[in-house]
Amino acid sequence: METVNVTVRMERQTRDGAAKLFSELGISTTQAINMFLKQAVREQRVPFEVTARPTVERGSESMEK
Repeated sequence: METVNVTVRMERQTRDGAAKLFSELGISTTQAINMFLKQAVREQRVPFEVTARPTVERGSESMEK
């Protein structure tokens, strides 16, 4: 399968935090991004809820800000 390079701009702190998390999970950032994109294509949607209003969770309840 042919591969391509993709360039993404993001905050350094986000990149470093994600790389640390993925390393702890035993995968690379590239592998994590590929997993996200493959799941999005498979499900034909963003594979998590996207909302205009963030929620704050307290215990088992969630409250809108």
